[in-house]
Amino acid sequence: MASNREISSTEKLLNVIRGKAKTASDEEPSYKPVVPKKKAKSFSSLTPAFQRPLTVGVDIGHQALQMVKVEEVAADQWRLVDFRLVPFPATTARGSHEFTDFLKSEMGKFCGTAKGIQIWNLMSSSKVDVRFIKIPKVPRKQLENAVYWTAKRELSFEDMDTILDFEVQSDVVEQGVKKTSVMVYMAPRREVESVVELFADAGYQLSGLAIAPFAIQNLFRTKWMPTYGETLASLYLGREGARIDIYSRGSLILTRDIKTGMNSMVESLVESYIDRKRPSTRDMRWSGAAPMDFTITPTQAHKLIMSLDPDAPALTPDDAGHDLSEEDIFDMIRPALDRLVRQVERTFANLGGEKVHRVYLAGVVNAYRPLIDYIGEQLGTECGVMDPLDPSIPFISGLTAPATASEKASLAAAVGLALSDNTRTPNLLFTYKAKEKMATVSRVNRIILFSLAGIIITGLTVFAWQERIASTKKATVSDLNQQLSSLNLMVDTKLILQMAAKDREERRLKKDYGERYFGMALISELSALTPENVRFLKLKSTLGRPEQKAAAGTKAAEKGSPAAKPAEAGVKTLEIDGIVLGERNMLDGYLSSYVLKLKGSPLVKEATVQKSVIEALQQNKTEGEVLHFVLNLKLQ
Repeated sequence: MASNREISSTEKLLNVIRGKAKTASDEEPSYKPVVPKKKAKSFSSLTPAFQRPLTVGVDIGHQALQMVKVEEVAADQWRLVDFRLVPFPATTARGSHEFTDFLKSEMGKFCGTAKGIQIWNLMSSSKVDVRFIKIPKVPRKQLENAVYWTAKRELSFEDMDTILDFEVQSDVVEQGVKKTSVMVYMAPRREVESVVELFADAGYQLSGLAIAPFAIQNLFRTKWMPTYGETLASLYLGREGARIDIYSRGSLILTRDIKTGMNSMVESLVESYIDRKRPSTRDMRWSGAAPMDFTITPTQAHKLIMSLDPDAPALTPDDAGHDLSEEDIFDMIRPALDRLVRQVERTFANLGGEKVHRVYLAGVVNAYRPLIDYIGEQLGTECGVMDPLDPSIPFISGLTAPATASEKASLAAAVGLALSDNTRTPNLLFTYKAKEKMATVSRVNRIILFSLAGIIITGLTVFAWQERIASTKKATVSDLNQQLSSLNLMVDTKLILQMAAKDREERRLKKDYGERYFGMALISELSALTPENVRFLKLKSTLGRPEQKAAAGTKAAEKGSPAAKPAEAGVKTLEIDGIVLGERNMLDGYLSSYVLKLKGSPLVKEATVQKSVIEALQQNKTEGEVLHFVLNLKLQ
């Protein structure tokens, strides 16, 4: 029966998918990035955004400090700048001030001032738990919560003590249901902080922290080492155990720790050595020899196994088992190798029928060819040593690789770290939450950039349009100037005065014509506007002639009387006395309509009804009622 905790986690996950509940991860998920405290940098010390920085991969191994420096010279193009292997001083213990000083000194020689350099360090894989889970297909906004609660249900961890991060891999269909495959990895927060503090004490700020499987993954994802689209495996033989990492198309799809490692080989050799060296009891009684010690210590056995490596120093007569051949030593560790191979085969069986085409061997005794061939034969696949410094790799030029195969193989993780980038490498210092914030900032920056680009393009378009209009107008002005030049017309003040006088004379003549024929025009306008039911009884007009106005003004001046106002002297009026015929109730409407027509005439300035009376009219011996009116019109 499931525990209450598991049931609660499942319900929370379902609620998140249905969008019905807020989770603790909505506030602050446990997988927050660990960012060390750093001093404020001056503006001049900041690396320009367009400059591609160098990346240094640092692997603090069991016996040596391994550092590799790589520069990205172009998109998907790298250059190996430098590498260094520095053995640890015999008297220096990890965690001591001497070790920090040693790290500071060696990194100072290798990295310099560290300006513009990203530093990635390798963390022990045994301290990081990597799992592969499947979550229901959810929108992107709910992905973080779905992963968190699924991991919370399937894994046991405390939010405050654990750094949790994940990487979305691919969409899968499981029993007809669409799901998303996710790689989840988590590490103790204190372990991560201790690594960050170590480098901070040495005067360097870490840009990233990863494990060996992620570093090897970089070699495939950057095509530093080709995968040919095949499924590959990396088998690491360590002191306490082994680890098998499987990559499909360059991405890690499975990692598993195996208990059988160097210590298992040591135990197997110790047992076999005692059985091989100890004589039987019968032989001892027959010879009469005293009992002797035919045991071998684990340290001696370890040295004996390491002697198989062609790059290791040869055994001396003082070493236990120096008289054994390589074949004898290999036979002694064969039982441990068989156990290792069986566990690797069980791991391959979990791939769902996917075949592993090649196995890369790393760790101790990684250059002993019989051991490599034996593992490959037992697994039924090609087996070899991972060599990231192979001269055939196009990114390596101008550097002399280490002389031994063991040293080159030991640099694989450091080279992979130097190829790290937050876009392709899982980083314990830069988790999903920080990536989401950076993606949001990038989206805002892109929107701003596109908006500015749109404004600039619009401005350039308007500018080009105005330039075209200006060019057209310049061409028109040029044509007009050419036409003017062809006329050969000399313009001076006398000519301008003559033209002005001629224009005034023309305007005066037109005004005189207008005054002279104004009466005729007025009669024509009245004929056109007056309807049939309106009859004129009498018309009285005051039009006035310009000569008359001038004479009247002169007489008034001679008599000494005040001069007439210009407005009064030039007023034109017309008084219309008439009748409107028609039905009695329509007479006022007819008159109003007539007045509106007159007001709309261009010759009439104002129309005023002075009289409007209903009167009887006898016409043709019949009597009727008409509307007698008097209109006063002010003319233009």
